[in-house]
Amino acid sequence: GGSQAETVAHAKKYGPLTFKSQDRLVSLEDYTAFASRFISPAGTTGKAIATTRKAYSSANIIDLYILEKATSSQLQKASISFKNALLTAMSTKRMITDDIVISDGLIRTLDLVMTINVDRSLQGVESTIVSRVSELVNNYFLSDNVDFGDPIIFANLNKTIFTIDEVIFSTIDNFKEEMIAVDFNEVIQLNNLIINVNYV
Repeated sequence: GGSQAETVAHAKKYGPLTFKSQDRLVSLEDYTAFASRFISPAGTTGKAIATTRKAYSSANIIDLYILEKATSSQLQKASISFKNALLTAMSTKRMITDDIVISDGLIRTLDLVMTINVDRSLQGVESTIVSRVSELVNNYFLSDNVDFGDPIIFANLNKTIFTIDEVIFSTIDNFKEEMIAVDFNEVIQLNNLIINVNYV
């Protein structure tokens, strides 16, 4: 269909769920997995989360929050054609008593300013270290690695950066909080990244 090849992370996350669903949509997990692996006629894919309404009379209404992938790292509001194609694909697999309502997921953009602390002996090669940290942070926020409702816990991000041997420790400079929480229908997406270097 012209879409990019599925990433290993995406296959590990949704492959078992797709097999488990046996090509039918019964549970919320089934809806989430199907929509997250769906490829539109234009070759685009998306990210989704399914919920059900709490009111008893609305128990069979499935709210499917969806975002379309613009790139491997950028999500965008799903197009009308994507939503229509997804609804059509689900119509023959859903329970006959289920009504599906597709809504737009929300994107919370995040600007990060961080400082990496490195040994003074590494002056002159800091651009290489910064490049490696930048790649690692951008990979951390890839759309396949961040789900709806996932908070960003800065300790986990710093722990990931610490895997680079040259980095003694790192800090997030523009947030005092230890984490950023989001609602169930929101996804955090990295916007701007500034990496400062401090020599110790």
